[in-house]
Amino acid sequence: MFPKLLEIPLWSAVSVTWTVFLVIVAALAAALWLGSEVGARKRPLAGKLLVILPLVAFFTAFLTFVETPAKKIPINSYGFSIMVGFLLACWVGVRRGKPLGVTSDFILDVGIIGMIFGIVGAKINYLLQYSPDVSEPGKLSIWGDMGLNPAGALILGPIPFAFWWWRVKKTGQPVRLYSWQNAVLLFLTLLFALAGTRAFFLYQHQDEYSWKVFKSWQSGFVLYGGLIAGVAASALYVKMRGQALAKMADLCAAPTMLALAFGRLGCFLNGCCYGKSGEGFPCVKFPAGSPAAEEQRSAGASAAVHPTQLYETAAALLFFLFLSWLWKRKRKADGEVFLIMTMLYGAWRFLIEFARGDKRPEWIGTLTYSQVVSLAVLVVAGVWLALLRTRPRPPAEAPAPPAAPPQAAGPAP
Repeated sequence: MFPKLLEIPLWSAVSVTWTVFLVIVAALAAALWLGSEVGARKRPLAGKLLVILPLVAFFTAFLTFVETPAKKIPINSYGFSIMVGFLLACWVGVRRGKPLGVTSDFILDVGIIGMIFGIVGAKINYLLQYSPDVSEPGKLSIWGDMGLNPAGALILGPIPFAFWWWRVKKTGQPVRLYSWQNAVLLFLTLLFALAGTRAFFLYQHQDEYSWKVFKSWQSGFVLYGGLIAGVAASALYVKMRGQALAKMADLCAAPTMLALAFGRLGCFLNGCCYGKSGEGFPCVKFPAGSPAAEEQRSAGASAAVHPTQLYETAAALLFFLFLSWLWKRKRKADGEVFLIMTMLYGAWRFLIEFARGDKRPEWIGTLTYSQVVSLAVLVVAGVWLALLRTRPRPPAEAPAPPAAPPQAAGPAP
């Protein structure tokens, strides 16, 4: 268990208020936008300087002037592992998408949207599933009422429209007033505005609510919530961009398993998601203060438990290799690689849950939430794959006849 890779000390000479900090962030965003505009106008050197220099200046100023309660910035192993997995998955996706004509910018957009919504979905799923564990005596739950402040809509509401406008300017796509994409944009704007009204209300009344779930960013996530929200958001973005959803799903299937492998490695370093007690190899003991030791009420190290995190890392890497081979050599229809990935992980997750030793609520009999979702995912993906395989394929186009050889010229008269 190694929850922190390192800590960056902060030499806090001046305490900066939130107002000044937000102004600095806004200036940084403006500089980045200006840099991208200058770079797009065939001045790449000036554009890169306008992007790199503000980032370096902001990072240096943050380390120098911004004061935090701990006086240090921790680099957590869980977050670092997720970042490495995300970057590797994007790199694999970019390399495999290039021969198909899929641009690197589009792959990165899909990855970033999937990651952001995945993190939010995983946290929301945790709140819904473990709400009694994150409550505090005398404090209200953040889900406990419907208090809203309309001013918050002005903060988060414009985000979807700003992102859409940036993409339109960058790609040069024509703006169509009446389209289903604009209806989705309107829905996302309203959703972000509603979230902003709630978030601003909670910020104004923060002393009345329990924030226990946010005090540790090393835990408090449910994988299936992240997968469902991340895949749904990415799929919606792919459709809004007019790309083939099934082809993109197949392209992203294997890299998703690669990212999952590194995420579970972060779980092992953090000490969460551990297995049941066992003896001998490959069981491990987590140190005092780890989730396993606290759950076992041990003053010292925990009893030996199965490292189910490493089991899942190994399984995800094998899935990555198999799906990569399937995508390159054996796929017969668009979408089947993604469906096979869903079935593989659903079956694996159902089985590995029996070896998990951490506390998880049971839903149906002795089955956990993840096992119920795994069964549902397995059935839906299996039926979908069967229908996909039995669907008649379009006839292959006949090859064009070879061109007639040129006739030799006759003898001159």
